[in-house]
Amino acid sequence: MGGDYRKFTVEMQLMNDEYRLWRSGIDGSTCIVESYKDKRSLYFAVSNLLPSASLLSQGNREYRLILMGVDEGEIIHRDFGSFFVDQKGDGSFFKKFTGPTLECYTHCLLVSADRADGSIETIMSGEMPFFQKPEEEVTEATAMPCQFDETWKSIFDNVSDKNAVAAFSESMDETGAKWYRISSGSQIPAPLTNCRDQVEKYGHYIVGQRESSYYIGIPGRFLQGEQPLREQKCFVLWQPIRGGEKFFKDLSELTEKLQEEIFGYWIGGIDGESGMITPL
Repeated sequence: MGGDYRKFTVEMQLMNDEYRLWRSGIDGSTCIVESYKDKRSLYFAVSNLLPSASLLSQGNREYRLILMGVDEGEIIHRDFGSFFVDQKGDGSFFKKFTGPTLECYTHCLLVSADRADGSIETIMSGEMPFFQKPEEEVTEATAMPCQFDETWKSIFDNVSDKNAVAAFSESMDETGAKWYRISSGSQIPAPLTNCRDQVEKYGHYIVGQRESSYYIGIPGRFLQGEQPLREQKCFVLWQPIRGGEKFFKDLSELTEKLQEEIFGYWIGGIDGESGMITPL
């Protein structure tokens, strides 16, 4: 195999202990990714988790494993489908897959998904060995107005082309903005405090700028359960990630199945002076 073969272990961290089977039990998780030329595989195993049967009967939920990343500036994800945990709290599977190289993936997530509305909770999260946290680098291309809210000013001052992503197809992006990916480990502005769980669930959010207009994008699917600040109606515009528009022409055509499968972002405007989120 020589230099074509690669193998890595992803260290998974427990993010939600409500899914542990035994409080005094020993938690365990193993995630191994391999690649050989254009072939890739993933082995994942856990112990001391609530059985899938309990998850289904108590809340109509199921476990799913997801890889998230960026390929040539485009946000990508790979959902490996339902993950089964037996009555002893153990589960494992081995999956082969193709597509973008392993270097494109930044995070591995084990989530609990609601089978009815598709909303998810992150149970375990791991950073792929290729993930690099964004460096604080000022870009001269972003000029802030004098009265721009200090929190947002700090965020926009520290984005650069290293963080730029082509999150949407140009024909689908109503903002026409240039977008930047912000890691969930970075500062989360006060207006997004109530969105923290969703930002941490997907590992990031995005910010955009077009001339003197500024935008914020929270990752999520076109589901009520994933619409951030729904009661305040701050995020009413939803756009699919680049490529997602190929499966429908209008949001009214989104079937329940597509709503659960297509990822995107909920977009809001940023009021420069107050720093608050405004609906678009």
